[in-house]
Amino acid sequence: MMHAGSNPQTSSAGAPIALADAAMAALELGEPVRGEALARRAVDAARAESSTADDRDPLDALLAAWRALGTAQRMLGRYSHAEASFRAALAAATAAGATPGLEVASIHNDLGMTHKLQGRFAEAADAYDAALAILGALPDTDPDDLASLWHNLGGLAHAQGDHQSAEPLARRAIEVRTAALGPDHVATLLDRSAHAAILDGLGRSDEAADEIGHVLGGLVAALGDDHPEVAVARNNLAAIAQRRGCLAEAEGLYRLVVAAREAKLGTNAPALAVALSNLGTVLRAQGRPEAARAAYERAIDLLEGVVDASHPSLATIHSNLARVLPPAFVPSGTSAADSSGQSSRS
Repeated sequence: MMHAGSNPQTSSAGAPIALADAAMAALELGEPVRGEALARRAVDAARAESSTADDRDPLDALLAAWRALGTAQRMLGRYSHAEASFRAALAAATAAGATPGLEVASIHNDLGMTHKLQGRFAEAADAYDAALAILGALPDTDPDDLASLWHNLGGLAHAQGDHQSAEPLARRAIEVRTAALGPDHVATLLDRSAHAAILDGLGRSDEAADEIGHVLGGLVAALGDDHPEVAVARNNLAAIAQRRGCLAEAEGLYRLVVAAREAKLGTNAPALAVALSNLGTVLRAQGRPEAARAAYERAIDLLEGVVDASHPSLATIHSNLARVLPPAFVPSGTSAADSSGQSSRS
């Protein structure tokens, strides 16, 4: 995550910037519902006040509030709302004639992450490029912020199935972040989790399993067992187990991922879809087609109308569903190509 917030210790209680900081703190704890409520209060307060209680530029407070709200909405799977919040922040910065700095770069980065989840990959690339251009022009860019962009650019390539391009980007994120924060920092562990998913996509499953095994323990210790980022790592471990034919292990891990995401994000979150699809594929391989069908259909319901119709995950789930439907129910032109477990990318 790119960091552009204020120091909460210097913010007076109730001021917009303090509310935005509290919202981001809740999001980092994996609590998007509470984070969204705080962020909405921050936006309302920033709009209403002409200046903040800690004498910061009111534009800073407004941008931080919109960014917190957009981040919460993205975590909850309300991608169109998240996009609108991030664009409201960019519009406010443009209207104020502000020179683009770290906060604006962070918002472009957030917009890129949102477009990736929507399946709008070209727009995601444009947003990341805009963030990278701003950071490149700053005299004192934090390496941690650059690492976040390399991480996300690797994730964008990974989401499009281009593992060869994704791997050096992800490796660069690890190298930069390790130098800046150390090998055991949570952000570095998240970089390594993402890199492991790419290694698995490249067929280097032994390396991927070793990486995830180390990362998962560190993330659980730092964030707690039910944190959304732990669920991402656990999904990746399950995908590796599935490809190795360890179906019972994979099923158990996918069910843990679904349960954790339901607890944190709600039962209608699009973030559930990949794990549900993977669970369906395991159930089908175990000879349980009706249970697989239910998992696939729920995953499709979560994604349709939320992501672009051409999104690779949605296409994969439709293809997997076709393999368990009776022939009369398979739509014309639907591919029945198989898919093993899909890795997740934070």
